[in-house]
Amino acid sequence: MINSIHSISSAISGAGELGSLSSSGSTTASGLAGGLMGTATPGTPNAPSFSAVMADMATDTIGSLRNAESLSLAGVQGKADSRQVVDAVMNADQTLQTAVAIRDKVVTAYLEIARMAI
Repeated sequence: MINSIHSISSAISGAGELGSLSSSGSTTASGLAGGLMGTATPGTPNAPSFSAVMADMATDTIGSLRNAESLSLAGVQGKADSRQVVDAVMNADQTLQTAVAIRDKVVTAYLEIARMAI
């Protein structure tokens, strides 16, 4: 997840719009969309697409959750240190909260677009 946020941050840094960060450190979807829309120029060969960034974030989220689950099972079996388990679970929790916040913002934006008169 940190790598995804870093890649989003570097993609957005050219436009100078990182978006707002909430108190938990998650990036809002409106900030991501505003920053990513401003960085991609048609015909730019190495500009990441919005869907690629979202796919990378989803992959990192799943990896974080799987890591937390495997470390939790190892902790129950006595094979992992409790500190490692707590760190993995807290990281997975933050990752999941970020994913849910982005999903909520995307759904809200979709509903606003659906309400627009044509």
